[in-house]
This record gives sequence, structure tokens and C-alpha cells, in this order.
Amino acid sequence: MADIDINDLTQARFMGLMCPASSPQSKLLVNDLVDILIKTEQRQRARKADDMAAFRNGVSLITGDLLIAMEVKEAGWSYHALSPAAFNERPIGYKTFKSIVRAMEKAGLIEVSLGRNAKGVQFEGMTTTSFHPSLATRFKPTMVLIGLAEEATIVEEGASKHFLHQLPKRVIEVRGRSSTVRGIKTKGTKIRFTHTDKSLAMEAEIKELNSFLVSFDLDGAGFSGYRRLFNDGDVEGFDFQRGGRVYAVGDHSYQGMKQQDRARMRIGGEEVVEIDINASYLTILHGISGFALPERDDIYDISGIDRAIVKAWITSTIGHHSFHSRWPKNALAEIKATGIDKPKSMTMAYLQPTILDHFPMLSDWPSQKVTWADLMFIESEIVIGTMAELMRSYGAPCFSVHDSIIVRKKDQKIAVDTLENQFLGRASVEPKLKVKQS
Repeated sequence: MADIDINDLTQARFMGLMCPASSPQSKLLVNDLVDILIKTEQRQRARKADDMAAFRNGVSLITGDLLIAMEVKEAGWSYHALSPAAFNERPIGYKTFKSIVRAMEKAGLIEVSLGRNAKGVQFEGMTTTSFHPSLATRFKPTMVLIGLAEEATIVEEGASKHFLHQLPKRVIEVRGRSSTVRGIKTKGTKIRFTHTDKSLAMEAEIKELNSFLVSFDLDGAGFSGYRRLFNDGDVEGFDFQRGGRVYAVGDHSYQGMKQQDRARMRIGGEEVVEIDINASYLTILHGISGFALPERDDIYDISGIDRAIVKAWITSTIGHHSFHSRWPKNALAEIKATGIDKPKSMTMAYLQPTILDHFPMLSDWPSQKVTWADLMFIESEIVIGTMAELMRSYGAPCFSVHDSIIVRKKDQKIAVDTLENQFLGRASVEPKLKVKQS
């Protein structure tokens, strides 16, 4: 096996196992692969009918992910954890997945890079070594599998056109609180949960939106449905009220595109506009704290300090449980990305009095019960409420970009009015909105 570039592995595509063979060509390819794998396994007993159906479905979903990764990732790697827990509520079971990838590797169809943990930072005086989760197992098609896909004309036409992403069946996801160990942040693990009347209503609403929105051609991007992701599910008192943003599933999602590229999209062939909420979290915090918004058009526009620096300070603070003593790396990167050269004298502590003078509702942030997850939930309720009202009252499609929405140009006015009303009803504040168009 040739040396593998670790940077290629880090750019791998997650195997969502939601892209089955959907065209005659891809179904024939899967049939051929199943025959190859059965011969490779050399089982003494044939699978039972149900087990064979699960095996065939697994080959279809795994092959779809592997070939799509070759299309959308430069190095073509895919990844999926191999622990039994990683297959809870997945379309393929742990044993089926393992048997398929083992047979595919043996048949020379895929290359495998096993998962690993990373060694933690060692400080002077430490006598023990710590490790933290790093890379899950990676998979990549070999030229044998690519050659079979080429013969079926799948590579030439694009794997994503032959293995279509399905609307998600499970649209509510709950994760635990994220953790940071010696500067390494690990996102919260997925949590199994029991539905309540509240979460069932949320699930029904997202499924209703998915079924409605997928009926519109989104030219220039892809849409395969939303999942709603909740955070802090392991925190006492959790009741589906932390986080809650909707995330588009599948490849070529418009949410991952740059704003100027989204402006060129079309909904059913019609021009679109993107309605942006200025300083969404900060606006909500003003409303629920009883403070009026500043009269200036841009809330972040404080005289004497570049808005990018003000925004980075506020977003870093709201995303943390207290005031920072130094600039977080991601905040510095955010400032640098705007082309601003931050003066060394502008430390977090130096800016704090000025920013708190303009935004007094942040003065007691370390002791406030409101967190970023609460603000995200209110924002998500506002955006989803807007999408649902436009769908039910006007038959108008509306796509979320978290703190902005995309609608047809002809629906701009009703979308603005609806979004403003949702803000007033849920946060007692009228937001400052900016309409962007191509």
C-alpha cells in the first residue's frame, strides 16, 4: 500500500449511508458487486432471504458513498467509525457493514485506513500519556471498483446522479455537550433519546418541510432534506430547547456554498434573494433582555473599532461561558479572513469595557442563565417558524442558512414580513434585515 497523506484522510467524506443505487446502471453495478463479494467470502451456508436483502442493501449504500466521495473529495476518501455504537439507528447494522467492507477489501475493491486516537499534549512534569478521539476508519475505492463503475458509465455521468440521496427518515438528532481537553475540542457524542410529544411535533414539522421543499428544483445546488440537531442533550433539564438548527443533508448542499454562489441559484428556474439577519444572536439577546436595538443599520458598527473585530469579540464571548482572557484561535482566524490586521493592543480585555458600554446586556454574561445554545434555539424556532408559515400560508419555498433565509425574488416581501413577525413573537424585537441578490 502506498503512503497515505494524513491531510487527505482529514478531508474524508462521512458515509451517511443514505444514497442507494437509483438508476438501472447503478443497480446492475451493485448486482455485479454482490456476486463478486459472495464468491470472495466463500461462505459454507447461503444467507437467509432477509439477511441477503440486508446485505444487498448494504452493498448499495456503501458503494454509493464510496463513489460519491470520489466525485466530491479530491483524494476520494470516505469515513465511518467501526464501533457497534456508531451504527445505532443506521440503515446498515454493525455486523453487516463490517462483513461487506471486509469482503470488499479482500476482493481488492477498496483500500482501508484504520481509525486511530491521537496523543494528547504532554506538559512538563506529566507522568501519564493521554489520548483523545481522532480519525475514524477511512475507505477508498481502488482502480478495480472505479473501473467497474466506469464500465457502467457511472463515473462519466456522476455518481450522485446514479446514487440519489434519500430524504432522511430520522430528522431529529441529539448530541451531548462538547468538551475541550488541553485545547482539543471534541463535539458532543450522539445520544439516544425517547421522543416526547414536543419532539414528535418538531419531527413532523421538519418532515413536512422536507417533503414540500424537495418538490422544487434547486438549480445550482442540492437539497436532500433537513435534520434538526439539538445540543447539550446530557445536561440536566434538557427538553429539546438547546440548539435546534436545521442542517441540510447530502452533498452539494447550498448551506456549504459561498454567499455569492448562493445568489446565482434558482428555485424552480426563478431568481432568488437571501434575507440576512444582522447580528442574530445579539438581536435576540437584546429582545429577551428588554433592551432596544441600536438605531444604526449594522449593530456591530462601533465607532473606532472595525466591525470584524467587534463581531469576533461578541461571537467568541457568547460561545463561551465567561469572558475570554485572550483571543481564541478561531476568532483571530475569522478576523484575518476579512483582511483586517488587528492591532496587538486590542486584546480581549482591552476591548471589553468599550464593547460592554455599547452592549450592557452582556455585562453579566458569565452569570447569566442564557447560553449560546438557548439563543440558537430561539433563532431556530424563528427561522423554522418562518419557513413553515411561508409553506402553509403562501405555498412559498424558503430555505434556511441558519441566520438567513433564501426565497424566490417574487416572495421577498412576504418573507421579510413573516420573518419580522416571527422575531417579534418569539424574541420581542424587530430585527435589522438585509436583502442580498445577484
